[in-house]
Amino acid sequence: MNLKDCLREGLLRKFTFPENTFRKELENSKHHLNNAKKCLDNDMFDLAIVSIYTSMFHASRSILYRDNFKERSHICLKIYLDEKYPSLKEHLIIFNAYRKNRHNMLYGLDISAKKEDIIEGLNVSEEYLIKVKSLLREIV
Repeated sequence: MNLKDCLREGLLRKFTFPENTFRKELENSKHHLNNAKKCLDNDMFDLAIVSIYTSMFHASRSILYRDNFKERSHICLKIYLDEKYPSLKEHLIIFNAYRKNRHNMLYGLDISAKKEDIIEGLNVSEEYLIKVKSLLREIV
């Protein structure tokens, strides 16, 4: 699947949001990042994986919303960012890995997660949020 497919199939579409919507997504990202930290502190590693991904998802969606697009597919969100924001490439690789991990945690039979993965994920998610905020300051 590529960006043209996502647009053609309606999995990404133009949409005009109120001006502050993308900022709310950044707040949501920070909220889920804090949830992931709480999960780590309470040895709830499977939920931490979900929260880390959700934090990165909302940070990613803030860019999409700022660009006046709406998503109906998590993978199309990644595809959009890959194509339009190559400076995020390294973080998007990890974002995609956590997307898959989240799916396994929610729908798979194997729900084990390691503390080291959570700590690394928290660090990357925090870096990503900072990078997205910086990027949005440039285009606002």
